[in-house]
Order: sequence, then C-alpha cells, then structure tokens
Amino acid sequence: MLEVSETNSDTAVFTLAGNVDFDNIMSMNQQACKSFPLYKNITIDLSNVSHINSAGLALLLEWKRRAILDNRGFEIRGMPEILLKIAHLCEIDNILSLQTVT
Repeated sequence: MLEVSETNSDTAVFTLAGNVDFDNIMSMNQQACKSFPLYKNITIDLSNVSHINSAGLALLLEWKRRAILDNRGFEIRGMPEILLKIAHLCEIDNILSLQTVT
C-alpha cells in the first residue's frame, strides 16, 4: 500500500506498508504516477514495510529515475536491512543514495 503521510506545498512523504513484491508493485506504481507529479520533493518511507524483495527495489529505482527526469527531489528513509544488502550486492546503493551495510 502506498499512501501520503505528510505534505506541505511542495513536499510529500509517501509511506509504503505491508508487502512490497511482484503481486502489488504495479498498483503502487500506478498510484505513484498519479500522485508524484503533484509535488516537487518526494520522500518514500519504508519503515512500515513487513516484506520487500527485488521487485520492491526495482520499483524504487524506477521512482528515482522518474524523479531525476522530472527534476524532482527524491529521498528514501526507513530502508529495511535486507534491501540495503541486496542494493549493496548489486552495487546500486549509491544510485539510491543509501547507507551501505558492511
């Protein structure tokens, strides 16, 4: 599930909750396509995610790519440790501006 948890005139925090996997990333992406253009800066909060896999990582990469193309600020917070490890293993943690796990 993707929902806006905080907003001001040009910034929004979008909270992902529950499972983020192959079964629901398409609907989350559709929600993002409608909501993200309304804000200049986007923060994605993953602290309420109970399960996330490589599909979730691909979704975050797509959102980051779209933010760059749209000249929009993009930040991720509350990244689950398992996803940090996957991103580090794939050497894409720097693309998402993540703190690496050693």
